[in-house]
Amino acid sequence: MSFLVAQHMPRLNRSLYFVMLAVLLILIAPELAPYSSEQFDATAVLSPPSWSHPFGTDEYGRDVLSRVLEGTRPTLLPALLSALIAVAAGTLTGLLAGYWGGWRDELVMRSLDVLISLPGLILAMLVVAVAGGQLSTAVAAIALVFWPRSARLIRSAVVELAQRDFILACRIRQERTTYVLLHELLPNLWPIVVVDLALRIAYAILIAASLSYLGLGVHPPTPAWGLMVKEGQQFIQFAPWLVIFPCAAISLVSLLTLGFGERLRRILSIHASGTHR
Repeated sequence: MSFLVAQHMPRLNRSLYFVMLAVLLILIAPELAPYSSEQFDATAVLSPPSWSHPFGTDEYGRDVLSRVLEGTRPTLLPALLSALIAVAAGTLTGLLAGYWGGWRDELVMRSLDVLISLPGLILAMLVVAVAGGQLSTAVAAIALVFWPRSARLIRSAVVELAQRDFILACRIRQERTTYVLLHELLPNLWPIVVVDLALRIAYAILIAASLSYLGLGVHPPTPAWGLMVKEGQQFIQFAPWLVIFPCAAISLVSLLTLGFGERLRRILSIHASGTHR
């Protein structure tokens, strides 16, 4: 394990608590809802926030707080899964392309440049519109958006590391490629991978919410934060809480994740003067 990873391993371990917290939130948030997200109440239609309904109710008398809590899973689950898949695939692609170099590196990078040239949201919309709005499709679409970006990040780091003496020594010893990738390069890339994952989760939340808002994610009556914003938009003049609280949930979770990723970036920044061991 590299010197840099060993030096910051306690902080890296603490950073995993953030991912565990996100998973825990996905699992238990719906169970904290005081009402069912589909429970209609004709006597409380478009009620403003109150003690009985802290976030108010919607046009069907459904509790907005309960719907925000139950919307955690449809919003965060595809974001978390797609970020994990994208970073894992990007790390593998970047490792291979950066270590191989030559025409294979050029072929992989130019192919990924085609995907990067497309706006992320439009690419995700295209995939979901063609393949359908299932959870697996949304996860695949968002992962496709971030995979080439993660690959490019990892590849640039691998190209720099491949010039270090410890990699040249491996080449002289004719070590197997899998050994060099997994035991020499990957440990030095771990800080970059962790930071990249945190940032991808934040952006994936925004894309997942955007797909729901555009009607390409989950469908009613399943609550999702983006879908709730779309449904409440027509009542925004006299029931703004229908839009405010889902937007606040999206913004809060995204900003916390971005802040966490930025803090990791400052802690684990790899400087050119870093050493391998």
